[in-house]
Amino acid sequence: MSENVYAPPLAPLETVVQPSEFYVVSPAKLLTLATLTFGFYFYYWSYKNWSLYKQYNQADIWPWARGLLCIFFIHQLYRQASEKIRGSGRTFEWDYEQWATVYVVLTVGASVLNSVAKRVDSLAFLAGWLLLAIPLRAYVVSRSQPLINFAANDPQASSNSRFTVWNYLFMASGVLLWALALLGVWALYH
Repeated sequence: MSENVYAPPLAPLETVVQPSEFYVVSPAKLLTLATLTFGFYFYYWSYKNWSLYKQYNQADIWPWARGLLCIFFIHQLYRQASEKIRGSGRTFEWDYEQWATVYVVLTVGASVLNSVAKRVDSLAFLAGWLLLAIPLRAYVVSRSQPLINFAANDPQASSNSRFTVWNYLFMASGVLLWALALLGVWALYH
């Protein structure tokens, strides 16, 4: 140690942050945001995963397109995370193909039923029940998020488990959409 108390420290002060290949978020936060933003968080979540993947791997992909069309790329996202884990010599037992398929079936099924309910008067009652697809989809994706967190070397999602001001703002607008949708369902049945 130097005798000069005014000398700069000799130890390196910079911490090297390793860039992540995938978007880390706690499953509880993902479930909450996806549900309370009326499902819009799914698109951001998918975009963010593919954006980080592109940066990390220098891949020639369009993250915004994969974000908007997430049902076509969710299997590939989970596959990439699983391969990353396997490539590091670790294992994570999870049937990601099944969960990705459930997400796609819920998304497409809700969209098809919504279109049918709009055209067939006897099925109009489905419109209100289709709102349940949003929290169901959120649950499915939140169950698979530990795979992505493990692949990104943050299994506890400690780097992104707290809500930010932006999260609260988007949840507030989503809650407003939920209120309007539920008011519409209530008006439909009364």
